[in-house]
Amino acid sequence: MAPWRPGRPPTGDLPLPVLPRFVGVDGYPTLDATLRKLGFRHAADMLSPALLPGSESGLRVEFRVLDGLWFPARRGLHWRRADQTYLDELRAEWAASGDPRAPAVTEALAALADALRDDPMALRRLVLWQLACLLKDGGPGAAAAEGLGVHPDEAGPLAAAVAAAFPGEGPARRAGERIAAAARRRLLREAVRLAADIPDASADPALADLVAAIQDDTAAADRLMGDAVRLHERGDADAAARAWLRAHRLVVDDPRAYAGLLGAAASLADAPDRPGEATVRAMIDGRTVRLSWRAPAAPDVSVRVVRFPEDAPHEAVEVETPDDDVPAGVRLRYAVVPMRGDRTAGVPRATGPLLLPPEVTDAKASSVPDGVRLEWQPHPRAGAVKVMRSADADGAQPVAVPCGTGGLVDRPLEPGSYRYVIACRYAGLDGRDHWSPGCQVSVQVQRWPAPVEEAAVRPVDGVGRVDITWRPPARGKEYLVPWPFRMVRPGEDVSELFGRLPGEERHAYAPQGPAPSVALTVPPRQTLRLALVSVLGDLAVSGPTVVIENPGGVADLAVRRLGPDRAEVSFTWPDPAVLVLLRWQRGGRTEEIRIPRSRFLPDGRVVIPVSWQRGQVTVAPLPRPDAVVAACEPATAVLEPAPEPVPGPAAVLGPAGARRAAAVEHAALRPEPWPPPEPWTRPGPWPPPTPAPAPPLHPAGEARTGTEQPSGGVWGGLRRWLRRRNPLSRR
Repeated sequence: MAPWRPGRPPTGDLPLPVLPRFVGVDGYPTLDATLRKLGFRHAADMLSPALLPGSESGLRVEFRVLDGLWFPARRGLHWRRADQTYLDELRAEWAASGDPRAPAVTEALAALADALRDDPMALRRLVLWQLACLLKDGGPGAAAAEGLGVHPDEAGPLAAAVAAAFPGEGPARRAGERIAAAARRRLLREAVRLAADIPDASADPALADLVAAIQDDTAAADRLMGDAVRLHERGDADAAARAWLRAHRLVVDDPRAYAGLLGAAASLADAPDRPGEATVRAMIDGRTVRLSWRAPAAPDVSVRVVRFPEDAPHEAVEVETPDDDVPAGVRLRYAVVPMRGDRTAGVPRATGPLLLPPEVTDAKASSVPDGVRLEWQPHPRAGAVKVMRSADADGAQPVAVPCGTGGLVDRPLEPGSYRYVIACRYAGLDGRDHWSPGCQVSVQVQRWPAPVEEAAVRPVDGVGRVDITWRPPARGKEYLVPWPFRMVRPGEDVSELFGRLPGEERHAYAPQGPAPSVALTVPPRQTLRLALVSVLGDLAVSGPTVVIENPGGVADLAVRRLGPDRAEVSFTWPDPAVLVLLRWQRGGRTEEIRIPRSRFLPDGRVVIPVSWQRGQVTVAPLPRPDAVVAACEPATAVLEPAPEPVPGPAAVLGPAGARRAAAVEHAALRPEPWPPPEPWTRPGPWPPPTPAPAPPLHPAGEARTGTEQPSGGVWGGLRRWLRRRNPLSRR
């Protein structure tokens, strides 16, 4: 390719034109949407004299854009550049045209004039960017470029450059459309991120200069923030606040700079020598905080109020004043930030720390029969809880309601709307008690049915038939229904449980006759649980609950003697009973035990102590403690007597002889000491006297002393009986 020299016609192929890497116009997304809404394909359509209202018909949009933006002059053959004068004339013609689009077009032209003052090539950059987007998305080509109004001499090179280097829809294009606006608004952290998404940014000199300026400003902001930290550590709060302000104004979107500025404002608020005009006063009124401060002197300066936790200025949020939604239980500060437009105009002024006592959580109210149930979760540091109730009626005064730490039941109440305020008491740092503003809960009390108060169950014939009678409720209709659910107390809300009963079960036990009574028969070995329920509309209240059992008789009762003093009892357990009563006679008296089902079933028998005499054994099922027995027939069996025992000493010797025989038997069973004591240990004279000669032995082998006793008679029989009783005498 031959080199091209200015003033001479080009020879050979020219290099492709360099397309812009970014738009460079602030507010481009809004401007682009406005042009499309007005019917223009791109900015050159709006700038072309061919589309002016009242222009000659048949004129074709045509322009040059590679070396500045040029439009054909209205008279003559020369071209006119779109500069500031051109925009002013065009805007005046649109304003005088009377076209309905004129206000929007003149506003867009004014925005372009502002961009042109900052950058002489802004219009060329804007039109090239829009043309490149249209060609890239719609298919690049010289014919397409000519269709968009590009001069035929430039259509081919432009289309070739778009096809070669312009990015498609994606992060690079979005970054090129937004980086200029981010830099102009001092959102430099965002601008740095956007610059990283643009490939080959150095190919666009304007973009390269913008990125270099962004990097210089962010580095200066980092240095200012470091200086501010060191000044704060040295105790110079004013100088630290000014350094934070300069850093924040350089990089508006750096959270460190803004948090440091608010923290410096809090430090200045706590300073003892703070001037009065710089003070922001806060007043707590329930859950509302009201602020007051001296207005800025400059008329173009407004204020922005922010709220942040005392130790976390980076969590600041903008709020309205007065602030009606203050979080409780958190130490907060408010700051009044002076603003000039969207830029911070000075060091904010902050309040001292504020703390609203925390409220209860998870507060909920529900309607219960004739009242209200309130439940909540108190704060762990709450010392006490109080509840005030007020009706919605005009002039109603709040009434204190006794409560616990986590809830209450308030009854009786008339139907209507009620409002409860739940407040917590806390011990303050100043030694006084502080009550929270209170958590409000509203509830509607409905008209509930009255429960059935009295019911009676009476067995009739002893074979399972019973009569149930009751007193009708004061409000609502009562139903006697089967109750397969959990046990309920009289007066409890059973609307949900009653609704789960099938329709036929609700009317299974309808009253018979004018009196509220029902006669029914309980089959053997069955249990019925019935409940009286009062119903009014969709609400149901429980009344008395009755349990009726018909355990039936005990089957297969058998008694077998195991010895003279024990007997075994067996039978078939009478389900559904859980206890049976076992009675029997023993030695002229009646004894009884209660046997649980769990103890009887493993063995299927019971061993009882008995006498040798004949007796009778009776087994009857016992009802549950809360049940009424419809019928209960005991089973009876006879215990046969054992053989008559041998008469004891009392029968032979009489009472006195029996006592003497028992004493002799006890002496015979007492063992002798071993070894025998030595002679010198015995008391008495020494040497010991000569023992008397032993009595002669009789032929029977018995040694007798004193008066001879016959071997027979009473004493002989006693000796023989003692030998039989003493095991030692048999050796």
